[in-house]
Amino acid sequence: MSDFLINAGLWLTYIMVAGGALFAILFPVMFLVKNPKKAKGALKGIVGLIAVVIISYILASGEIMEFPGSEKFGMTESSTKRVGMGLIAFYFLAVGAVVAVLYSELGKVFKK
Repeated sequence: MSDFLINAGLWLTYIMVAGGALFAILFPVMFLVKNPKKAKGALKGIVGLIAVVIISYILASGEIMEFPGSEKFGMTESSTKRVGMGLIAFYFLAVGAVVAVLYSELGKVFKK
């Protein structure tokens, strides 16, 4: 009986997570279909994010650095390049977020 309740609870959790994910994707798409002008702004953001990822991939190095015990991770040139791309993209986006906050706050100060 206990196993049945655990399995039923797990299946209920899976169904709820899938439903939540479906609604999290469906409602924004419906909103953008109803408001095409706002869709342009969202599309600009998506294109900007893709541009940051592409630039990060170009700048990333595929060089595998050797250190004691590194062979157990099984790093290849492509996996090293993807990790470097993720780090560089994070740095770009973090600096962009800090600059945006500073611009916003300093703009308020100088407008007064």
